[in-house]
Amino acid sequence: MPIAVGQVLASIESLMIGGLYRKDGLLRGVSAIGVPPGSPRYRLLNALDSARTPRVLATITLVASGVLLASRGNRRLQIAASAVIGGVNRLSELRTPYGRDGADQMTGIITQYRIVSALVPDRARSDELFLRALNAQAGLSYFVSGVSKLFGSSWVQGDAIGEILQTEAYGNGPAASLLRRFPRLVRLLTWATPLWEVSFPLIYLLPSRWARAMLLGVKAFHLGIAGVMELPRFVWGFVGSHGAVQYVVDQRSQARRSAGSLERVTLASAAVIASVSAGYAASQRQFDIERRGGLKGTKLLDVDDGVVEYDLRAPSDPSVTAESAPVVVLEAGLGSPLEAFSWVAELLAVDHHVLSYHRGGYGRTTSNRSPGDLVAALLAHVVSSGTLISVSHSIGTLAAASYLRRDFGGRFISSAVVIDGTNPRLLADDRVDRRRRGMFLQSQAGSMYIALTGIYNFVPHAIARQSAFAPDDQLGVVQFSFSPRNILRATREYFNMPLVDAMQSLLAVPRRRVIASKEYEQQESEFAEALHAPIVVVEGASHRSILGYRQYAQQVAQIVRETSGDDS
Repeated sequence: MPIAVGQVLASIESLMIGGLYRKDGLLRGVSAIGVPPGSPRYRLLNALDSARTPRVLATITLVASGVLLASRGNRRLQIAASAVIGGVNRLSELRTPYGRDGADQMTGIITQYRIVSALVPDRARSDELFLRALNAQAGLSYFVSGVSKLFGSSWVQGDAIGEILQTEAYGNGPAASLLRRFPRLVRLLTWATPLWEVSFPLIYLLPSRWARAMLLGVKAFHLGIAGVMELPRFVWGFVGSHGAVQYVVDQRSQARRSAGSLERVTLASAAVIASVSAGYAASQRQFDIERRGGLKGTKLLDVDDGVVEYDLRAPSDPSVTAESAPVVVLEAGLGSPLEAFSWVAELLAVDHHVLSYHRGGYGRTTSNRSPGDLVAALLAHVVSSGTLISVSHSIGTLAAASYLRRDFGGRFISSAVVIDGTNPRLLADDRVDRRRRGMFLQSQAGSMYIALTGIYNFVPHAIARQSAFAPDDQLGVVQFSFSPRNILRATREYFNMPLVDAMQSLLAVPRRRVIASKEYEQQESEFAEALHAPIVVVEGASHRSILGYRQYAQQVAQIVRETSGDDS
């Protein structure tokens, strides 16, 4: 019943915010991006992305929720309604990953468990399986949520809830205004939240009546969140799992022999699955390393203290004089492989030499020499007297800045194209701000957990959603990004990348251009102003997809080509 109420509220909310689903709205459909136009899949996804579709889906959910509310005691109707709600939620998530919260995720999990458990012929066994699986999910959700908060600096410092109450989205209600008057209480609530979430599994050690009291306290917490942040449907998604928790506690309290057997099997199965997942991830990363060493892979160049991994493409157009063609040097972002530039490199290599490489510690590069030293060693093997152009993404801009004023055998870099570049001033501020530093470290810790467990091979993640490279390159980008070694290297690079004179080096380049994703438009506009450089905003692009989707990479390549034309 709580799930049905939550879905009724969610449906009504969706029907009332139709403007956000338009092509220029925050919740516009993005599922068709990167799909070849004209294909059957594109037509289906384009229809899903329509501004009318969310209203249709919300209406279907509203009807199914009404059926679920009216079907008390009718198991078949409950399962059918759950299947409809689960399917609609999956379509909504496919349409856009934004606009969803933890309550939506819990609702999706509950409906999926109900559908899967319905496949068990024995009704009693099916219902027990559903309740025990839902109980395990609830306990895990609270515990993991608490652990993740303990890694967040704003929660540890007692600032998180106060910051949330300062936002326009969640801090405008009367309850939020009242709570802001008591900063000490807000701080105590911030500290208490992760503590009780981490302690939630202790409920299984309590007598039944005390467990019921604890669940009432958790319900009060969710009601408080719903009231303060004005999220009326927030409470229903989580409260919908409490009945399953109470069922398992009651079973244990009654000392039934069957109690806990499924949990033990579940834990053992989870351990086996986790081990297999971790092993599979390690094998995939090893496969990618072997692929890089193959005929179609990357190359290695010996330098004084090791090797540097690189890729060099010569102009493919026979009408271009290779000996005088411009040379483009690509610098990838934090923790990103050289394949992140594969679309741009392919498009530019028609009439340019294109050089990409891995900085020290990334990929197969074992040398610890500076980016400038590595680029100098690589440029010595490029047979061209053409102009030198730097193209950098994200923190790669700061790596490029370290050698922009360097003499490369009598030549200097004449143009710098910055793509969503990292402003050295902002990075310097982030490094000394304990909250931002903590957020970065928390993000890296999360990435390391996902990498070690191999979860990224089986669940959607931002890297996969925001890139659509050719199969080998896509594999390389994903496996490289989730390599534990590269994650550690990226963490060190974030704190150790030189910032002194970076802005002066960028300003010393005769021609400068900034390309910004729509996601980083404001930040890059300020950076472009500081660089006295023109800026081009790639509409619809995110920080990753500006390189990861071919249609956006084409715009980037065209701007680079125009820049090289200015040099000639």
